[in-house]
Amino acid sequence: MKTKYLILGAGPTGAWAIKGIRQEDQHGGIIIVGDQPYRAYSLPLLTKGYIQDQFKEEDLYLVNENFFEINGTMFLKGKRGIVALPKEGKVVLDDETEITYEKLLISTGGRPSRLKVSGGGLSGIYYLRTLGDSNEIKKAAEKAKQALVIGGSFIGVELAVALRQIGLPVKLIMLEKYVWQALLPEGIGNYLMDKLIAGGVEIYPEEKVVEFGGSNGWVKAVKAESGKTFEADLVGVGVGLTLNVELLNGTEVKIGRGIQVNEFLETSDKGIHAAGDVAEFDDLILGMKHVVGHIENAQLQGKTAGRNMAGAKVSYAEVTGYDSGIFDMPLIFIGALEFGKEHWIRGKGGEPSLGSFAIRDGRVVGVFLIKPKGKEMKAVRELIKIRDIDMKRYEDELRNHTTDLAAFVKNLKGSD
Repeated sequence: MKTKYLILGAGPTGAWAIKGIRQEDQHGGIIIVGDQPYRAYSLPLLTKGYIQDQFKEEDLYLVNENFFEINGTMFLKGKRGIVALPKEGKVVLDDETEITYEKLLISTGGRPSRLKVSGGGLSGIYYLRTLGDSNEIKKAAEKAKQALVIGGSFIGVELAVALRQIGLPVKLIMLEKYVWQALLPEGIGNYLMDKLIAGGVEIYPEEKVVEFGGSNGWVKAVKAESGKTFEADLVGVGVGLTLNVELLNGTEVKIGRGIQVNEFLETSDKGIHAAGDVAEFDDLILGMKHVVGHIENAQLQGKTAGRNMAGAKVSYAEVTGYDSGIFDMPLIFIGALEFGKEHWIRGKGGEPSLGSFAIRDGRVVGVFLIKPKGKEMKAVRELIKIRDIDMKRYEDELRNHTTDLAAFVKNLKGSD
């Protein structure tokens, strides 16, 4: 097979890359390869309504069924690239199909990191990443009596909430001292754990899983290094992501935490771009290399990469965010909270009821908002873009729960 544009990965990044290509080139041939049998869908909605039967499957899809047809694209579903041969401009798929390309986009994302402990192969243990995974969890939940979730970050917290919302008793165990420890200060993390507990989730911090116990091939318990044993017949695991970069093994394309790309999302091989979860990009706003694993970034990077594959020269410079929630309390994570060296909690009397700011070298690099307002979300994105003002001068204002963030940022930019 031969094509002008080859896209590996048919999720949001790949779909938006097609949109980007067609913005610049209406006629060049496109082939997109996806390892799932589905067109692009929203992974966040799996835990934000689908598992709870608030959404139907058709509500998850991000593009229409005729998307590929109207964009002149061949969709090879249920297949994946296993070997890239950049010098030959070729990719080999898992069914031995060879595709020759002029421009290649790698948007293969990642797969759930696995717990390498005894009993890991028992039935009833689920790693949520795909629509298929969520369907299995929904089916298992119909008969389950006790759910247990491992991991204190996005997948773990959101899955624990989803399973509790459908009426299951839920235990959440994690290595971390508090939820979202890599992103938030302890005061915020403890505040959020109180909300989880109030919603009926039992939480066990600083517990390391060492073994799964079972009978008749089905999980029945989770054993921790502390000696504690937690009974469960449905176990969800969310302990990180392993990026799908193996097809580049043996090539000269540079790989660090992810596939390294410049501001145009080009790899060290100018015929190859990478975008979405799998890309380690030059973040023009932060001034450092950055890997971002959420849907807004995936879509925006996909479109930018597609445009650049088709001849544009567009820099990627976006402040993106991810919305989450704990029961009826909406949350949003904006920017690069993980890069903060200190965190300023915003709330009345030290109560972390509004969120926090992640600070690095006098700059705001990330913002966490509790029950966010539209104007606030727009304002903090602008705040993160400001590079030449020492925000430590405004610490008191940012900590103050009465500060109007939209007005604050407007005044700050006006005085610059």
